[in-house]
Amino acid sequence: MAWYRLAAQAWSFRSDGQREILIRQVAAQLGELQGRWLHLRVTTRPYPVHMWAESFDHNALGRMPDVAGALGWDGFLEGEQRHLMGLSMSDKEVFLGIEVSGRGMFDRWADMAAPVLDRFLPAAARAELAALESEVNHLDVLVSGAGLDAVPATAEDIAWLMHRSVALGLPAPRTLAAVPEGTGRWETEDLAAFTEGVSISQEPYAPTVQVTGRLRSQTVQRNVAVLSLGLMEGLRIPEVDDPWMQHSDRLPFPVEWSARMYIRRPEDVTGELQRQMGKVRSQIRHYTHDHDLEPPMSLARQADRVLEVEDEVTSGLTQLNTRLYGWWRVAVSGRDEAEAVQRAQQVLEIYRPKVQIEHPEAQYRYVREFIPGEPLASTAYRRRGSVTWAAAAVPAATASVGDRRGIMIGETCTATRRPVAWDPWLAQEVRRASGLTAIVGGLGSGKSFLTGLVVYKTLRAGARWTVLDPSGPLAELTRLPELAPFSRHINLLRADPGILNPYRVVAEPRPDHFLDDEDPERAWRRERSLAAATRRRLVLDVLTGLLPFDVSRMPHTRIVLLRAVREVGGAPDRHPGQVIDALRRHARDGEDHAGVVADFLEERRELPQAALLFPDTSRDDPWAGHQDFRLTVLTMQGMTLPRPGSPREEWTDSESLAVELLNLASWLTQRTIYEADRNQRKGVALDETHFLSQVPTGKVLIDRLARDSRKFNVRALFASQLAGDLLRVSGFASLVNAVFVGRTDDEEAQTDALRLLRVPTGVGYEEMLGTLSPRPRHDDRPDDTPRQFVFADGHGGVEKIRIDLEAPHLEHVREALDTNPDASRISVSGVPIEVRAPDEPADLRPAPRLPPGRLDLDGDDIDPEELGALRNGQRVVLGPTGLDDVVTERGMVVSGDADLLADEDLDLLDDLDLDEGFDDAHPGGPYDPDGPDGPDGPDGPDGNGNGTRRSDPGGTETGVGATREAGR
Repeated sequence: MAWYRLAAQAWSFRSDGQREILIRQVAAQLGELQGRWLHLRVTTRPYPVHMWAESFDHNALGRMPDVAGALGWDGFLEGEQRHLMGLSMSDKEVFLGIEVSGRGMFDRWADMAAPVLDRFLPAAARAELAALESEVNHLDVLVSGAGLDAVPATAEDIAWLMHRSVALGLPAPRTLAAVPEGTGRWETEDLAAFTEGVSISQEPYAPTVQVTGRLRSQTVQRNVAVLSLGLMEGLRIPEVDDPWMQHSDRLPFPVEWSARMYIRRPEDVTGELQRQMGKVRSQIRHYTHDHDLEPPMSLARQADRVLEVEDEVTSGLTQLNTRLYGWWRVAVSGRDEAEAVQRAQQVLEIYRPKVQIEHPEAQYRYVREFIPGEPLASTAYRRRGSVTWAAAAVPAATASVGDRRGIMIGETCTATRRPVAWDPWLAQEVRRASGLTAIVGGLGSGKSFLTGLVVYKTLRAGARWTVLDPSGPLAELTRLPELAPFSRHINLLRADPGILNPYRVVAEPRPDHFLDDEDPERAWRRERSLAAATRRRLVLDVLTGLLPFDVSRMPHTRIVLLRAVREVGGAPDRHPGQVIDALRRHARDGEDHAGVVADFLEERRELPQAALLFPDTSRDDPWAGHQDFRLTVLTMQGMTLPRPGSPREEWTDSESLAVELLNLASWLTQRTIYEADRNQRKGVALDETHFLSQVPTGKVLIDRLARDSRKFNVRALFASQLAGDLLRVSGFASLVNAVFVGRTDDEEAQTDALRLLRVPTGVGYEEMLGTLSPRPRHDDRPDDTPRQFVFADGHGGVEKIRIDLEAPHLEHVREALDTNPDASRISVSGVPIEVRAPDEPADLRPAPRLPPGRLDLDGDDIDPEELGALRNGQRVVLGPTGLDDVVTERGMVVSGDADLLADEDLDLLDDLDLDEGFDDAHPGGPYDPDGPDGPDGPDGPDGNGNGTRRSDPGGTETGVGATREAGR
């Protein structure tokens, strides 16, 4: 027998046409093996955790130093290994033995006379080996084609197959017998290395056999039950049914397969068909002529089937119509007989009702049938069919996605369960592909959690990341003890003025990045010119977005802005204020519309958040001098973005500004790419990218990151709620490498997501995207179950996976990435129990009126000055509050140094109906009309004539009740 190892075949997320092609290819290869016996063995090998850990450790280049008292690298790697070993997952391995020509009488005589013939007739002594070598080479070429994709089994492969067959049902060995040095082959005498130490015994008529062996100097015993494939109904593969050998992959325990097949010659099939047809005709004649009765319809069906098979064999492609017969056995094991029988029953249940599974007697002989070279145990339960029917079993179909050297991100959750490792830089460093990655899913699909997992684990392995997370939950990564010394969190809305200067967020090209070009100087100058043009286009888009929609859509607006931007130029030391100055000069020269545009921009410039665009020229670049951080998280907490999908004309002024700031922040993240060594592993993660696709320069940014990701060794993660927003970027679908798609409910969004995955549409996969991360309808517990994604690794593998961050050593990371709201996390330690709201109020009578200047709290008469000044709409809570604490209207105690309310929030509070007793108790207080902040005060209309609220240089809003002193 010549033994081969079959390659894994992808079955999930392929069209029926692709699956049909795979089945036909396998059938054609089997049809070429006419007149040969085949032995198919399907076994499992535990996932090589130690091999993955060694490869992962070797691939972790430039990892950060350990921090005292925090989780170190060794602890992290050990925790990953222990968690993987606890999952007990395995890989399917499929072996195929093909019979080579049998030995004739002359070959046996020549073998016995070999010592003599080798001296006098060496050619005759080696004639058999020469003939076998030619035949084996023919088989190598035959089974290596598309379909089986087989390669000759190595000595190590045969050693593993022998171990799993002789010690059937026993735990997999950690070490195998070493392959004999020099020869690289096993001799007959070496078979004892597999058979010694293993014994098989059976009680008469017992449903199982006992397999006893030694495992690491301990005696281990298992009970094994062998089943046989029985009658089978017509299966519609792949239109309706899955490959029938793949059903057993869904079971939570390992299953072994052994199939003995004989590929029949056409002449043998034709003769048998003629005999069967003669039997059927004789029976029909017996009914009609001898007894004058109508024959049963079953005879008519048999006659039709015989004619159909005969037509298949005598016409069309001979390989695809070749017939075979064989025996298919299934083996399951348990710690005792009861467990083995229970598992055998599970096999029967999973194949019902279309496939009958039999539990035969003589289990001892059936167990030996799994060993290569052993004879067939029994001819019972012989199945006949075409090679196409046998190929439809697709024994090598399995889940194949990811690689064996990257971070562990989860496990497959289709028919086959196996770990999923992913190296985000394998595409750029080895396969010369793009590093562009799309993460798509609706609200609550787990995009942020997945992004945080990838960022954390790759940081531990030596990568550097810049993350733009507008909502801010990923900023918790910077507070983890092992990452804190190498991380920083920047809230852009409270950062230094000018940090989002459009002229500075575009990196200046470095000459050393072009040393590999034919003309480095020319390439560098060309890139500088391109960067200057990008800055001009960026500032033009930003300033246009700041204008009211009706003004920005006027053709003359674009013209005057373009002239001003071109006059300022694209040097990195410019800023938008110079564009406004240029517009003023043009207005003085008679361009009236330039003055109108300048007035609108000046008004927008007064907004607190707009200070991020206009730098303080007396200070250095706020982004310079921060090149040593491994992790930078940029957040924009408090920014109001438009509703996804809303038209541009419906955006408010604050929403328009927010989109432009998000665009600039995205450009700021890519600046770190070009300021670091181009060979260094870098990552950029951008959230809310669906808004970037609505801004012209946002599309330019996505395209630039996609094209430069390979050259600068970058993995770029783009998270968006809708795949269609990313597809609107020209060339995105062709440049994207890896894709994660979470739960998606909208039909159009599902179709777009499948286009990103490069998965066939219109064949039923759209509905599957709506079933990801299922949750019981009436379950009111917190939904903290691991999320599911469809993962395309960029190298042909597409599978449904389950994100895994449940290892005990990563519990603190899981808590940091938990974005689910929980009211129980709110601390109320500053509020005494006796003044908290009771379940039922004891007395609902209105509180008595007090004289001015006094408050009644829990029956005590207290001077309000003891608690400090209060804000509009606030109530007092009795408790040990500090001097810098503020009690909000809802009773929450907030630090006086906390973020202050925005102008819009203060306006809403002003509209509240205040308690009449509260106003009487605070004459001249913070909200007294005659007070310092009232309309008649120095800050009101009568005080400075405008009553507007401005921002201080630090971005803190001031005005009515919004200063920190007023908060106290």
